[in-house]
Amino acid sequence: MTDELFSQMEELLRETFEGARPGKGTQYLDYDSGIRNTLKNLTAEQVSRRRGAHPSIAAHARHMDFHLRVSAEWVLGDHSKRDWIASFEPQTVTAEEWTRVQQDLEAARAEFLRAMKSLPHEKFVSEGAGMGAIAHLAYHLGAIRQLLPAV
Repeated sequence: MTDELFSQMEELLRETFEGARPGKGTQYLDYDSGIRNTLKNLTAEQVSRRRGAHPSIAAHARHMDFHLRVSAEWVLGDHSKRDWIASFEPQTVTAEEWTRVQQDLEAARAEFLRAMKSLPHEKFVSEGAGMGAIAHLAYHLGAIRQLLPAV
């Protein structure tokens, strides 16, 4: 049963990053609305814009990277205090930095999966099978998609 739960978590994380597969069922996203497709065609200038007091798209992406890395560290036993507010900074990026933010986010996804897969079955389940982390990503993906008309 735990292997099936891991498989479901892995698929939900895949869909969160990549969107639904064409011609296949979906958990919650359309084909082109995952993190990767949402971010890939945006410029550094676009993702650095802020709408009012809301974080920029770049800031949300930085925070998602931070969140996945910290989640992986947490389940592996590192419960040190983190500066969650600072994880949204800086709000702006250059073109090179924007490329790096997207690469770092993909790397954090892979590291999170490795960490979750390394857990004994009981700990995997007791840690919530990664569902909280995925829900957090979904929240920020939604926030980013709400900012798209402003960019």
